[in-house]
Amino acid sequence: MELYDGVPRELSALQKKRTLYQPELPPSLQGTSVRAVFGDTTTAVDMYSSSLIKEAFPLTHGQRLAHFLCEAEALPSSQLIRESSVNKCNYWMVRTTLHWVFYIKLLHYRRLIRDLPLLGGQLENSQQVLRLIMGTLREGKHETPRALAFMEEILTIRERVGVVFCGRQAPGGHNVIWGLHDAIRSHNPDSVLLGFVGGTEGLFAQKTIEITDEVLSAYKKSRVTSNNDAAHLAEFFSKIKCSTQVVGVPVTINGDLKNHFVETNVGFDTVCRVNSQLIGNICLDALSAEKYYYFIRLMGHQSSHIAVECALQTHPNMVFLGEEVETSGPTLQNIIKEISDGVQARAEQGKYHGVILIPEGLVESVPELNALLQEIHSLQNEGVTTENISSHLSDKASTLFENLPSFIKKQFLLFPESDNAAQLSQIEMEKLLAHLVDLEMSKRMKEGTYKGKKFSGICHFLGFQTRGALPSQFDCNYAYALGHVCFYILAAGLSGYMAHITNSKNPVNKWKCGAIPITAMMTVNQEFQFPGATAVGKLALHPAKLT
Repeated sequence: MELYDGVPRELSALQKKRTLYQPELPPSLQGTSVRAVFGDTTTAVDMYSSSLIKEAFPLTHGQRLAHFLCEAEALPSSQLIRESSVNKCNYWMVRTTLHWVFYIKLLHYRRLIRDLPLLGGQLENSQQVLRLIMGTLREGKHETPRALAFMEEILTIRERVGVVFCGRQAPGGHNVIWGLHDAIRSHNPDSVLLGFVGGTEGLFAQKTIEITDEVLSAYKKSRVTSNNDAAHLAEFFSKIKCSTQVVGVPVTINGDLKNHFVETNVGFDTVCRVNSQLIGNICLDALSAEKYYYFIRLMGHQSSHIAVECALQTHPNMVFLGEEVETSGPTLQNIIKEISDGVQARAEQGKYHGVILIPEGLVESVPELNALLQEIHSLQNEGVTTENISSHLSDKASTLFENLPSFIKKQFLLFPESDNAAQLSQIEMEKLLAHLVDLEMSKRMKEGTYKGKKFSGICHFLGFQTRGALPSQFDCNYAYALGHVCFYILAAGLSGYMAHITNSKNPVNKWKCGAIPITAMMTVNQEFQFPGATAVGKLALHPAKLT
């Protein structure tokens, strides 16, 4: 099979068997009709940032919540749908009237209608028709046969939809495309789904590939995300009165795109399962050899969601959570002492092995290390060369920097990412801790306070191995359903929204689908260029930290 770059891709027997699996869909996405229910307007999740977000997104701020129901779920006028006692996250269940309910009709027959006779060809595309109907409903008029006829006609129009991944890959990302592809083709086989090759760069370069059944078959249940970009694009298109719609999907392995709207992210389940299997293997090896301490750093950016989930699955001897460290504020030396005390206590029981989990964001949670990173980044932004940064540091930061091992110094001097965040995946915090614990145990041995065997540490970083993992069954179903939700968001004429599913802890037939305005989940991050400096506000999706 030939892909866009002309390179043939052969599937293994296992991969071919995996492609036969058909993901499940929740009831609201099945059948021939989907009902869209609109609730109240939204505000920012961070009330202190509300005015700034409204100023930055004047056209897409305050949009209404949306929920997709199957046709059988009838809603009488002015009915109050209360929260489910099973899942308190059913935030979209709000007071609504028949004026805010309309059907999205899917036709059993397949045909392409280029002109709408009922409209005399005056409207250019389906979105304009939909807006006309919605305008009629907003004025208080009930659904009319003419309006429903319009809905049937517009959903047979040939659509062109483009997909772009703006961040790092996550398991299950391609299942979103699969779900969107199936939903689009079920509406009209002549519709076109395009993929932008190379992420954001491919979007600007207009480098695309048409997603066909043949191309898709090679990537089903495979691996591939920023929704901040989606919010800005939606606002930009609205500003220039462009009819292009923008829809986001919660795809990230970090698990930090979670709030009272979004329950979980595509890829998180897979990453935790794969990590847990690898950690379990290492735990077994540690127990077998009985002479090594394994320091395992886990990907997850600033949050520790992956670390805590893997700890619950594998029961390591010790796990550090960045949020807990940030709250309690221990120094680097305090952390080294805590680990060393644990090693010594186990040695007194005749145990010289163990497993310690470390989130990659720990380096930014330790106060003095975070302050050092911020100061270095500030100097880099001012144009100070790497060779001269150490001489420009403050006295406190300079002392800390000089006492760090040479390999960590080089990593601290790496230029930050495009969003001014530290390159956490490149900073080997696990090696720093293992090195300092080794020094501390050697010191105690010389002083006679430690009489056990020599400490021996082995380091691992589990990150990129999991990004490329084949998605779990949950991520397959979850991503596929989100792809379908994306289609209905587009069909409803919405832009600047994120597809979402709730009740995800239950079987697929209990899932609830809807759409959330992206601006409702945004906040203003306060970034300090260096200690004592004035904070600089930066708009971003509100990150979820452990509590």
